Amino acid sequence: MSGVLPMRPLLFVLWLGVSLLSRLTFVQNPTPRNQSPRILYISREFWKPGHEATLRQIEAEAARICIGLGVPHPYLGIESLTGPKEVWYINGFASAEELKQVTEAYGKKPELLAAMNRFAQQRREFQSQPNIEKTATHRPELSRGPEWVVGEDRFLVIAVTKGDPHSDGTVFETQDGLRFIMTAAKTRAEADAKLSAAGPDAKIFAVHPEFSMPAAQWVASDPSFWDPKEAKK
Repeated sequence: MSGVLPMRPLLFVLWLGVSLLSRLTFVQNPTPRNQSPRILYISREFWKPGHEATLRQIEAEAARICIGLGVPHPYLGIESLTGPKEVWYINGFASAEELKQVTEAYGKKPELLAAMNRFAQQRREFQSQPNIEKTATHRPELSRGPEWVVGEDRFLVIAVTKGDPHSDGTVFETQDGLRFIMTAAKTRAEADAKLSAAGPDAKIFAVHPEFSMPAAQWVASDPSFWDPKEAKK
C-alpha cells in the first residue's frame, strides 16, 4: 500500500509554533480511543546537522500556509534523540477505507498540495539522504505488552528491523517485511530504560507538538503537553 497517499511533503511536514498551535482547531478522533491504528503511513526525513534555524523558518511558513489551507487529517511529528538525526511524520488509520478517504480529501485541495510541494523543494538541500515513506499494517500476533496509542505519550522507542521483536512493543509491518516496533514512554528516563531491551535497531524519539497536527483525543490525554493554553494555567 506504500505510495497510496500523495507525496509526503504535501501531507505531513509542518512546523506548528507555540503561538500557532494555540489557535489550532484540533482534529476529531481518527481512530477509536485506546487502540492502535490498523495502518500507519510513516515518512522518515534525514537531516544534515547545523541547519536547524533555516529549517525552522521553512517549517514556520509551511505551518501558516497549511493552517490556512486546511490539513484534513491529524499526524504525529517525532524527532530522534539517539543515533543520527531523523524526523518522522506518522499518520494512523483505522482502516483502508479511512486512508482512501483522506487521500481523496487531499486530492480536493490543490492549493495545499502545491504549497507543500514548494516547501519540499526548499528542504531538499538540507537532506542527508532522500526521504523514506512506508505504509505498514498492525500485526497484533507479533505484538507484546501494552498496545501503543498514538499521541498519548511524550516519548517513543522504535526499532526498525526485519527480525523478531527483542522486547514488548506494538508491531507494524510493511509489504516487504520491514517491521516498526513501537514502545511508548512517559518520560525520557523510562525511554532510556526501554531502549536497552529494544535491541540494536532501536532509537529514542521525542514527540513534538510543534511538528504535529493533534487529534482531539491526544490533547485530552495530556492537555498541558499538547495545548500551550493549558500549560499556563
